[in-house]
Amino acid sequence: MLLQTKQRTLELRYAPPVVLRPQGGLDGAVSGYASAFGGPPDSWGDIIAPGAFRRTIAEHKAGGTMPAMFWAHTQSDPAGRWISMKEDAKGLYVEGVFNLESSRGRDANAHVKAGDVTGLSVGIYVPPGGRKQNADGSFTLVDVDLVEISPVAVPANRRARIDSKSELVELLQKAGLAKLAAVRVAAGGFNELNRNDNEKAAAVVARIQKAAARLKGQQ
Repeated sequence: MLLQTKQRTLELRYAPPVVLRPQGGLDGAVSGYASAFGGPPDSWGDIIAPGAFRRTIAEHKAGGTMPAMFWAHTQSDPAGRWISMKEDAKGLYVEGVFNLESSRGRDANAHVKAGDVTGLSVGIYVPPGGRKQNADGSFTLVDVDLVEISPVAVPANRRARIDSKSELVELLQKAGLAKLAAVRVAAGGFNELNRNDNEKAAAVVARIQKAAARLKGQQ
């Protein structure tokens, strides 16, 4: 997803699942990887390289700032604050705390604890020279400006993003459903499918369940 400004484009990148972790008994604590390095290109054709966040982390530290914590990238919905971030071999690891004095913070905390929300997403600017083209046509991000990190209700697969019914239709078509069947699912769930669609739908569900089980085993 891209948010256009007059000077720069804010790019939103989705990452692996959030992992709740107690921080000294602090209620509302949350932690996880906001971005993962390497791997196949994401849905925008980009790979994030180790070190891509190094400069922006140093600048936040020098300025005594942290990226904002919004709910699903909505600036009018702050959910809490991030208290630490670092790069490791896997990616950008962050720790934060939801503001339980606010309704949005309490809601965010409840959704993450219940497993309704399992993803993090970064809002970044890519400065000049920050994106390098690879021989295969993909790109590698080597330097970014980190603006905000949001809990988001997306699948654990960081390249699978469902923000609207039209995107859900497209995703289901890629998984093997006919367009009409995909439209029915987006409108009313799998129960809206007719008998002829059920076999393909069952295969799609099986693939989703298998991927979820594999990801759960990696946590």
